[in-house]
Amino acid sequence: MKLAAKYKRPTIVARLNDEGYDRGSSRGLNESALKSFKEFMNDSGYFEYTAGHDNACGISILDKNLHDFHEYANKELADMDFGENWYEVNFERFAADPDMIPLIYDLAAHEDLFGQHNNEPLIHVTDINLKRSDIAVIGKNADTIRIEKFGVTYLKFHAKEMIEELAQVNSNEIKIEIVGRANLNEFAGRITPQIFITDFQIDDGTLGF
Repeated sequence: MKLAAKYKRPTIVARLNDEGYDRGSSRGLNESALKSFKEFMNDSGYFEYTAGHDNACGISILDKNLHDFHEYANKELADMDFGENWYEVNFERFAADPDMIPLIYDLAAHEDLFGQHNNEPLIHVTDINLKRSDIAVIGKNADTIRIEKFGVTYLKFHAKEMIEELAQVNSNEIKIEIVGRANLNEFAGRITPQIFITDFQIDDGTLGF
């Protein structure tokens, strides 16, 4: 699990036995475009067996077939996104959708239900059309982005990369889409619906208005 998380690649840890088989465990990545590493291994035709769940199973493969499987996997998975730019989102919304705020309230009300085996829902929000004045850089280290649009506050912490990308847009009109998680902020008796930004894409918004 640690190797899969570190390298963001499906991983097999196995040991060669006296019969000439490499046997051990495999781990896939839940947040990737490859939904079942087990199915991928089965479909390759190289494995004696795979036993378990889609992304966590025991495996057995002849050691002499391991090189051929590596070549097969490198070819078939060359263009696969293993989670660096891929998200399995639960909700798709435009920034101006009238149910955006009710959705955030509903998800935040059930935050205690989410955990290791029940991932927190992700919202993909598009058409966040902004002026530069809508974007604030805040925080002690000036590395937090805060955006307010249609009654929702979008926040990105440790956002130096996002700040740099925004600085490169040669327009006062900016279009952003984000993937993020719902949150409610309560301060001085006021509740503000928020989305914590997990990832983002920034474009020149000249043609987006």
